[in-house]
Amino acid sequence: MRSVIYCRISQDRDGDSLGVERQEAECRALAERLGHEIDHVYIDNDISATTGKVRPEFEAMLHAQPESIIAWHQDRILRLTSDLEKVIGLNVPVYTVTAGTLDLSTPAGRAVARTVAAWSTYEGEQKALRQKSSNVQRAAAGVWQFSRRPYGYERVNGEVVIVPAEAEIVREGYRRYLDGETYYALAKDWTEREVPGAWSMARVRSMLRNPAYAGERHYKGEYAGEGNWEPTIDKATWSAYVRMRSRRKRAGDWSTSTKHLLSGIAKCGVCGSNLTARPDRSYMSLACTKSWCTSRKMEHVETFVVDVLLARLADPQVVAALRTTPDAAPHEAELSTLRERRDDLASLLADGLLSREAVRERAEDMTHRIKVLEARLDFMRTASPLADLVLAESVPARWDALPLPMKRRVLSELMVVKVNRAPSGRHAFDPSTVEIEWVSRN
Repeated sequence: MRSVIYCRISQDRDGDSLGVERQEAECRALAERLGHEIDHVYIDNDISATTGKVRPEFEAMLHAQPESIIAWHQDRILRLTSDLEKVIGLNVPVYTVTAGTLDLSTPAGRAVARTVAAWSTYEGEQKALRQKSSNVQRAAAGVWQFSRRPYGYERVNGEVVIVPAEAEIVREGYRRYLDGETYYALAKDWTEREVPGAWSMARVRSMLRNPAYAGERHYKGEYAGEGNWEPTIDKATWSAYVRMRSRRKRAGDWSTSTKHLLSGIAKCGVCGSNLTARPDRSYMSLACTKSWCTSRKMEHVETFVVDVLLARLADPQVVAALRTTPDAAPHEAELSTLRERRDDLASLLADGLLSREAVRERAEDMTHRIKVLEARLDFMRTASPLADLVLAESVPARWDALPLPMKRRVLSELMVVKVNRAPSGRHAFDPSTVEIEWVSRN
């Protein structure tokens, strides 16, 4: 009889495929004892059979419709009952090294196979529950679980320690992002400087968004306590980054690589998408590149918007209101206290003084209050160029001296600019087609 061999291992931690190689060797030995010739060996390495993900080699084996199948154990090939039904449809015998022959051509044989598959499914689900519980407990205890070494850290004798040279790059990333640069600009610069690593916008974004650099442990996106490793950045930097990221997401980007004041900030008055700077014949235009609703000469729109801004800042009452910055100290103190209390919950859980449900309930309440306070502090503008602008002796002169990224930040904090379609035909610029909505500072 001719047979195929199927091998699978769910985790290949070392990447050397030794598990499947051992399975194949024992399966070949069984084939020799049975007097079978091997047509093909199908191997799914480092792929779990319980996640529901497609196993390419398993599917290829089914498509080939072999005369018989040899596997190391039934759970290597038939972990789920749905997979078993696919093999039953082949109507071929399955031989295993450790569990004998599965005669799927008889009702009794199919019943036995289905029972084994059902218990394998149960075992996999129970293992997943235990692993999830273990992950939650480890996260609450401050353990950093990672399979791939995070940039800036390494594990030495079981402890997570900082890699100094890489940590400096991480800190540089946060500092430059807070100064107005984008993930793309950072990736481009680090690549050009040949900073070790393959840098892309996605990698930089993923790195900076990791709260572990601030010493925080999160599980499934939720705060789980303070970590037991040395943080790369302080809490103030992390909080500033989170607020900046949220603000830039709402208002648009103010990258140092952007060359035009309103590009990515002004919105289409028709569909609401951000307008983008693009060349249009002999001039630059602001255009809706999503639906091509409108396109306006950039110079006209920018000049009008700046004139309106400076006119508003010429009003003493407006400037006085902007100069009155709320006292952030009480909010900062309350925020610090809430974070400490939330951190203490992990210790209470570990000591058995609070149940997991009680900790989760209290943590959710504190997390909500922390987010409210962070949002309130975000509007106090302590790191905004607007505060410096309204304190200047001459607002127009100070505005002219501001770098472009800072001008874009001021605009995004004070106003929402919407650009509507211009009348058909050739007309002079009509200011009424540009809507300006002032952002509340309360």
